[in-house]
Amino acid sequence: MRLFSYGYRAIVMLLIGALLVACANQPNEQSQQLANKSHQAALSQLINYQATGSLSYITDSTKYYGRFFINQISDNQYQLKLTTPVGTSIFSLTVTPYLAELTDRNGKKYTDENVERLVAKLTGMNIPFKSLHNWFKGVSDNPSKDILDSKGRLSKTMLMQDNQTWLMTITKYDTYSFANKTIDLPAVIELTNQQNQLKMTINNWKLN
Repeated sequence: MRLFSYGYRAIVMLLIGALLVACANQPNEQSQQLANKSHQAALSQLINYQATGSLSYITDSTKYYGRFFINQISDNQYQLKLTTPVGTSIFSLTVTPYLAELTDRNGKKYTDENVERLVAKLTGMNIPFKSLHNWFKGVSDNPSKDILDSKGRLSKTMLMQDNQTWLMTITKYDTYSFANKTIDLPAVIELTNQQNQLKMTINNWKLN
């Protein structure tokens, strides 16, 4: 009878401990979700910006190391310039809602309605450009796969595009002033899948 009493007491204590842990975690989860909602609302207001930094892109057959400049004008209109570490042009890209134009290092221009097809054909780089306006500033298009950090910012997610799945990881954020408030923006972004590895380190954001 005493053995049963001890066993019953142990079960009760375990249940109480689990309940206390759940109650302690619930406020943290709620505050995390509230922080994420506020953060996403701020990001939705950020449409036009410029960003500079360094980039590495690695596959079994292709390697690029260099610096980049992005001028995001709207969700589907932007300019991207990629140079070597010493500043020699690799290519520049101008994207509008209807056409993408790539200028190679020799100044020759190529166009295509599909920006990803154009870049892959001419450079061998397979990058999810169609959703660049979202993932580059830390916005997910697959919320069910999101993992948030303690401040409610996107830490990891699965990015789906054109039958490809990318693991996106944001390992660092920096804080900037925007619309009379502060906003946290990615400082290091990594995109990986079975064939491709892209790492972008953003040194500076200029917000308009």
